Amino acid sequence: MPHMREVKTCDRCRQFKRRCDLNKPSCSRCIQAGVQCSFNVTGAPSIPPFKAVRSIASASLPAQEASAPTPSSVGLISPSDSTESPEPYPVAASLTQDLGPSTQGTDHGQAALATAQRIVRKRKRNCLSCLRCHRLKVKCDKELPCGRCKGSGNGRECYYSYNKGPNSGKFPCPTAPIAQSGDNTKPELATWHTSHKVRGATHWRDLMTRIGAVMPQGSTALAAALENVATNACLANFTLPGNFPFGTPGASKYCARDAVAKLLDSERGRTQSYIDVYCQLLDTVNPIIDQPQFKREVEQYWADPHSFNLCWLSQFLMVLGLGAFAMSEESHAATELMMASEACLMQTPFMFRPTLLTLKTLTLMAIAKQVCNATCWSIDSCWSIMGLLVRMAFIYGLPPGRSEADDEARDTAERNSCRKLWLTILYLDTKISMCTGMPPLTRPEELICLRKMAQWSHPDSMQEVLFRSLPTVLEVMSHVNSKQDQIPYSEVLRFTAELRKLMAHAQQACTSQLQRLTVDIYLRRCLMVLNRPFALHQDGPVTYPEAYWSSLECSLALLVHYRELWSTEHSLRLDLVGRAFIFDFFSASLTASLHVLRKDAPLDVGPTTDVGCKIPPRQIILDTMRSCVNIWSGEQEKSVCYRTGYQLLCAVLAMLPAT
Repeated sequence: MPHMREVKTCDRCRQFKRRCDLNKPSCSRCIQAGVQCSFNVTGAPSIPPFKAVRSIASASLPAQEASAPTPSSVGLISPSDSTESPEPYPVAASLTQDLGPSTQGTDHGQAALATAQRIVRKRKRNCLSCLRCHRLKVKCDKELPCGRCKGSGNGRECYYSYNKGPNSGKFPCPTAPIAQSGDNTKPELATWHTSHKVRGATHWRDLMTRIGAVMPQGSTALAAALENVATNACLANFTLPGNFPFGTPGASKYCARDAVAKLLDSERGRTQSYIDVYCQLLDTVNPIIDQPQFKREVEQYWADPHSFNLCWLSQFLMVLGLGAFAMSEESHAATELMMASEACLMQTPFMFRPTLLTLKTLTLMAIAKQVCNATCWSIDSCWSIMGLLVRMAFIYGLPPGRSEADDEARDTAERNSCRKLWLTILYLDTKISMCTGMPPLTRPEELICLRKMAQWSHPDSMQEVLFRSLPTVLEVMSHVNSKQDQIPYSEVLRFTAELRKLMAHAQQACTSQLQRLTVDIYLRRCLMVLNRPFALHQDGPVTYPEAYWSSLECSLALLVHYRELWSTEHSLRLDLVGRAFIFDFFSASLTASLHVLRKDAPLDVGPTTDVGCKIPPRQIILDTMRSCVNIWSGEQEKSVCYRTGYQLLCAVLAMLPAT
């Protein structure tokens, strides 16, 4: 018979597999947990650790069964409970009163009381898997990078939420410059902009530089907030892979058309809901598809699934994927539908023989990266996609009107569809270029061929507003992001008057409230950037009053729009529309902060000149900024970039005066 090792630890330490100091009558761990130690029970039998803990229902057992020592009476608690010191036991006190004096002295009452005094808590444990394996609910080997991420080609995106090794589970940015061996200097701000070394004035880097100049000496709040932005931590919350839609490993399983047909059949019952949500939410502010024609084509597809080519199928899958994501952000079906769309697109000659459908599909993919991936790296990658999309549009024959022969060969519906798509591409290109600080690929003269508005049959209201606005916006961006001399103040006043006229026209022309809101954000951001150099000048309120008040008024209006998009009163997820403008809202918060930080800012009296705006007092501005920071606090768990933005705004808000 083998020798049985004597068990010297108390029962509770043995159950949790912890070292026991063997102090009697109670070990230190039991004293700290506030429970009775098995050493303090004379003649208490040893209880195997695998037995379950009795619940409070044991109080109803017969007296002869309750007299036996229970796990609760010897200090054992559930394995899922915390080992922290418990709070006072209000439940036990009430139970003692309910039991009455007749039962308090019995074994039956003591067992019930001991069981009631145990507070069940779940143990707080770190997630040991990488975030990608945790999201996919698969086993992770806990390496850096793990085997699954390495095998799928996502090794650089493998990230752990807890401290994993010397780098805290983060790789450096792949494009970060390598520090020289003798260079020990560390910049005040993290190298968050390493992926794009040249940023224009429309980016928020200039604002961060100004705020860093007014920060107290020795303050590290901004540097600490920017710590993770230059690492692969930004890739941790990607719903879509960073290189989507080019070469995603997860799309390979949908190369066969039968696999795509099977996926669509599984989502057939929810297809119409996906289409309706997409049309009401995303296509309203980014007009791409012709909705009546598209719905007829969907009906024909269900009648004969093999009658449509891969180009149309790729567009169909992207519409369904965006609709599924708008209905449920954690939808696994949304990701699969978009992966299938990429697989279909990759099997077409879209690079050298693009069609109108492939252009629409790639535009939808650029929108998906802004909506689904809440991170700055994804917005930067959209600028690269838009460059390819614009050049593919040139190959196809956009902008329309370059060749009269091509326009005559197309019917009226196709011409209108081409013009509509081209304006949306220009709108996305300028919007992404503005928030990233990178130059757009299009020029104002590209819109000359669209001057014949009379040939449009029932032009969309938003398309008509974009047609009027884009030449001015493109010209402003070419001046602001230029490396040449600063734009003259007289030109700033001229562009300001034009942009204000366009803003007033958009409020009248756009039929949808959501369209009016997004176009107003677009034009106000352009106006805010145009006036920034003069508004933030040392003598701005006195020397350049029109620029000063326009900059402050636009920043506050953007913050109001930000609160409206994140309001819970709407039935649709308007915050998904706001994700495309998240850098605009961040820049507006920093701009308003710089205005409030000025000691000589005349915010209590309002504008002294007629600039067409009314500025609220300083306290209202502070309250508006605090409410927007509270919205950021609810979004900070969406991605590392959202969390970084929230920490930056908190650091800036801490510098602002209380009243």
